[in-house]
Amino acid sequence: MTGRRLWSRRETLLALSALGLSACAGGVPNRDVALGDGSSFRMLNWSDYIDPDDGGLEGTLTRLRRDRGIDVDYDESYEDNSVGQALFSSEIVPYDVVVPSNWLAAQLIADGLVEPLPIEVIPNHANIDPLFLTNAWDRGCRLQMPWQSGITGIAYDEALTGRAITSIADLFDPAFRGRVGCIIEMREAVGLGMLLNGDDPSRPTVATADAGLARIRDAVEAGQFGAFTAGDFTSRIDSGELWLAMAWSGDTFLLQQGLKEDSPPRPDVQFVIPDEGAVQWFDTMVIPKGAANLGAIGQFMDYVYDPVNAAAITAWVGYVSPVLGTADQLRADGLPELADNPLLFPDNDTRNRLFTWGGLTAADEARLDDEFNALVF
Repeated sequence: MTGRRLWSRRETLLALSALGLSACAGGVPNRDVALGDGSSFRMLNWSDYIDPDDGGLEGTLTRLRRDRGIDVDYDESYEDNSVGQALFSSEIVPYDVVVPSNWLAAQLIADGLVEPLPIEVIPNHANIDPLFLTNAWDRGCRLQMPWQSGITGIAYDEALTGRAITSIADLFDPAFRGRVGCIIEMREAVGLGMLLNGDDPSRPTVATADAGLARIRDAVEAGQFGAFTAGDFTSRIDSGELWLAMAWSGDTFLLQQGLKEDSPPRPDVQFVIPDEGAVQWFDTMVIPKGAANLGAIGQFMDYVYDPVNAAAITAWVGYVSPVLGTADQLRADGLPELADNPLLFPDNDTRNRLFTWGGLTAADEARLDDEFNALVF
């Protein structure tokens, strides 16, 4: 598979003349979910997050068009969650589906900025892994539908570190000063700092979150971090610029398999869930308030929650699927090595070492975001 790359940031607010049928936030929603309300819609997602057409193999969007007659104007320029924050703070949201991370989705739901899912045309909604159904901010997934989940742990090249990496403390070891990557997502970096302090990111308090942030601040002031990264941590480890980094499980998997652009397979780059644990997150589909073509959107969501299609997506993106039956389908497809990979399908022991950010008040989170961003940008 080819063509993988990290997209650079683009303008998040498009000119009004380019919006076409986009809806105004807070407008009156069209709840006609029959396919007659339109067979196309606009979707904004992270890069490298859906299987593309590749040689003679058809990707999900091509199969969707063939099987259900639905076209998706698919944009891969969601580089980080600041893009989503900017979109939903504007008067016009020029997309019908956006895929923010779970914590931002929770905020958007609390602010009343998203449509209820057209569950009546999503029978495969029943295939959502129960793990994702219990969030207090959307029990039962009525307002969002998970796309993929991932783990933020540590990736490293042992030929450069000279030893195995097992602890979050290794990220702060002066022996690696200037060769460590810090992720640009506050809740993941601060969450790892909290775990090192013995605190639980799934039940944060202002005091424990501030103490986690202090770990990052002290490291920045000491010159510990050689780069602040998103998905580009893979290229920086591959080149030797970084020796170890706070890392996303799926992107590390792609680097190991040689599926990142301009990189050969790097099975020697290891991904570890540290002794103290790691941060789990998920990116999830939301429908901006007033979006059109709910029937087409529902058909798309139903399609990607069919285990056959979920397996094709998982095999390409290398992240944790939220769709029940995906592992069984991968085995049926002759890919047992993926079905048995604990980073794609964490077992109970692995899940017990993963922590999802629990959230603070909007004001406290905004302050943490501001203080963290001042350090890394």
